Amino acid sequence: MDKSWINDPNILSSHYKSGLKDFIEFAKTNGMGLDGKLFCPCRRYRNSKRKSISQVESDLSEKSFCMYYKNWVFHGEPFSTHSYMSSGKNNNLDENGVGGETDFLNETVYNDFDMNENGESDELPDLLDEIKNAHESGISSEWDSKNFDKLLNDAQRELYPGCRKYSLLHFIVSFFHIKVMNHVTNKAFDMMLEFLKDVLPKGEILPSSFYGAMKILSGIGLGYQKIDVCKFDCALFWNENEKMDKCPICKESRWKVNNGKEKKVPQKVMWYFPLKARLQRLFMSSKTVEDMRWHEGKQVKEEGIMRHLADSIAWKYFDKQYPDFAKDSRNVRLGLATDGFNPFGNMSNSYSMWPVIFVPYNLPAYKFMRKEYLILSLLIPGPHALGKELDVFLKLAIDDLKDLFHGINTYDAYNGQKFQMCAAILWSNQISPHMAICLDGALVGIKHVHVVLMILLHKD
Repeated sequence: MDKSWINDPNILSSHYKSGLKDFIEFAKTNGMGLDGKLFCPCRRYRNSKRKSISQVESDLSEKSFCMYYKNWVFHGEPFSTHSYMSSGKNNNLDENGVGGETDFLNETVYNDFDMNENGESDELPDLLDEIKNAHESGISSEWDSKNFDKLLNDAQRELYPGCRKYSLLHFIVSFFHIKVMNHVTNKAFDMMLEFLKDVLPKGEILPSSFYGAMKILSGIGLGYQKIDVCKFDCALFWNENEKMDKCPICKESRWKVNNGKEKKVPQKVMWYFPLKARLQRLFMSSKTVEDMRWHEGKQVKEEGIMRHLADSIAWKYFDKQYPDFAKDSRNVRLGLATDGFNPFGNMSNSYSMWPVIFVPYNLPAYKFMRKEYLILSLLIPGPHALGKELDVFLKLAIDDLKDLFHGINTYDAYNGQKFQMCAAILWSNQISPHMAICLDGALVGIKHVHVVLMILLHKD
């Protein structure tokens, strides 16, 4: 059976849909349980959860098929060692005395992280090229010479004396990829590093903890800032308020009560992920730079049919209002979304955390809603749901948006030149009219940005 559709990046293509239909028919015939359910092989669940046929089909249509699951053993296909092991290795030990279990892990990493048959990452050189472009173009102070040189050094350092397969940076990036894809906790990550340090030959240079590994990756950029917040969400201790010990509005103490001998602990902290650097990275990467022009050059346009938001009335109206912005197809049209969620699941009914997410709508329709392209800008802690206080936190994003509308110097990996990248919000997606009104008020400060509010009302 042809399984090439599994690697098709466009889950809306006829190739993917046809393959998915064949898989569902195969699974119904060979892998159906007595309860009428199937294991779900989407990229989120990876055969860890059983669902109804319709739910499995829906998940695979939205989240795509797990790319390393080529031997459908959970759905009635006979086990095949060829699916998991490279030819010539099978059950034999390699030169390091490692057998088939490692081959299976490597197959997982190869498919999900673009590893080639030599165990080398095809994405790591691209990542280093992106950072080199940012460093040499001088567009960002985020990558200073010291961090850049250290990163290149880590990309060349052997993991242990005589190791030719992995450099320190290659190992850390690959190990973090496994951590993220399998939801490994920080504690488990620490324990695995400790175990590996004990197993590897003398002279290994592995970090001893998750914190140490994060410090190695800090040179890649795209960091974040932790900003203290008033306990009652009145103000941020940022910019002119950065050194204050009390809220400038309500006079509440910035710190938790302590005896003065220990380090001061803030009462509330939010996370800020600068938007500008993340948008710049989309143009520095050879994997995404062409897609940022897709809406102009590759989209098939037909009068009266909306295949992409570029066909919408709001997009066209914005182009007429701001013709200078519209001249360059690389300028970014953004969507903004925010809503509360409970990070503790059913363990707590009273806590609400609020992410603020930007969506780059320049990308193809089958890409811009994938989680890897959703740009987290703010993470606002609870415990209470936000109302009019939202504008206090959005000041951080608004400052970025003001700069972005006028343009920031950005490196274009497609033509190797710099350009002034502009960005503007066209849509804000909310689930309640109240939050839409609050957000509209917060965005009034962006004088040059056109805002269209799309209120989604959920009815029972």
